[in-house]
Amino acid sequence: MRADAGATRARIVAAARTEFAAYGLAGARVDRISANASASKERLYAYFGDKESLFAAAVAEGFARFADAVPFTVDDLGQFAARVYRHLCSEPEEHRILLWAQLQQASCLQGDDTIGGVLDARAAEVAQAQRNGTLNADVAAEDLMTLLFGIVSAWLTTPGQVAVSSDAELDRRCRVIETAVRRLCEVRTD
Repeated sequence: MRADAGATRARIVAAARTEFAAYGLAGARVDRISANASASKERLYAYFGDKESLFAAAVAEGFARFADAVPFTVDDLGQFAARVYRHLCSEPEEHRILLWAQLQQASCLQGDDTIGGVLDARAAEVAQAQRNGTLNADVAAEDLMTLLFGIVSAWLTTPGQVAVSSDAELDRRCRVIETAVRRLCEVRTD
């Protein structure tokens, strides 16, 4: 019975992730989520309590999947940024749900232990590299990571930009991202 409950919960989160990525928190419909998960609305509410908590679970799961799929490498943030871009291009649903969370200023981004733990650990690694003199220390570690993600998502969020149409275009964009992040991170000696 326990395994069945876990499978039902996983189906609900997967259906929620798809629904929230498409419609955001406000536009998502619990009846569509439960239908797509082959679960009752009562079961959904029993597991998550309300739509906002389900949204938080879907965002946290998406972020955890992203963090697992793209290993963090503080010694080459340019390569890391290029890998993040490749991943987000291959998994647009993960990117969209994070954008919805940002647009709706969902508190789940700040309050989630998974998200906060990953972001804090990465910022701590960046801060240590800055103290060691291997990364630009002119910008606070948290701000450096924010700028890195801004560079990564530039093509994904700029109006009028088209999706990657070929491997050559994906490679070109990754080289641009890698170069920009490396320049941002390089230690200045002047």
